[in-house]
Amino acid sequence: MAAVEGATRGQKKRRGRVINDLTPMVDIAFLLVIFFMTTTVFREPQAIEISLPPKGNVPTAQSNVVIIYIDSLNQLKKQLSDEKPTPIEWDSLESYLQQEERKNIERQPNGSQYLAQLKSTPEGTKRDSLDKFIKKSVSKLVVLIDVQQKSLYQYMVKLLDTVQQAGMRRFCIVPHIEEKAKPTRGGGK
Repeated sequence: MAAVEGATRGQKKRRGRVINDLTPMVDIAFLLVIFFMTTTVFREPQAIEISLPPKGNVPTAQSNVVIIYIDSLNQLKKQLSDEKPTPIEWDSLESYLQQEERKNIERQPNGSQYLAQLKSTPEGTKRDSLDKFIKKSVSKLVVLIDVQQKSLYQYMVKLLDTVQQAGMRRFCIVPHIEEKAKPTRGGGK
């Protein structure tokens, strides 16, 4: 019986290290990894949808053009027609573009009538389709986006998002052209 118990009289019982089998723990860890890999939903990449204009030049009246500049300090300036560029805050850009589009629609033939009809139409699909028609067919406003090369890319994306949130259908990114200082003539004494 003593042999069965594992120790005989007079021998000290050795305390050995307890060896645990880690195989089940590794199995559980891999199962958890597989579970999280299969159930995790990754955010879809956000894309900006841009429809390209037809080939060739499209004549546009200068009164229908708004230019938004992003300078090297990532600050905005707006320019309408022949006006001088003026600073504008990021927060007020969307409302400014909507206001300019409304003014542009009012200048178009029958534009005021369409806006009055839109205002009197109750919310719903009919109003939405009328609003889309006005923005697509009546509004002639074009937004040109002029970004300096030293500006950060994230600000151009932010500007494009703001332009789309304002409901602008016609916009274009134009290459920024630096105006070089003209050399002075004469010897200047």
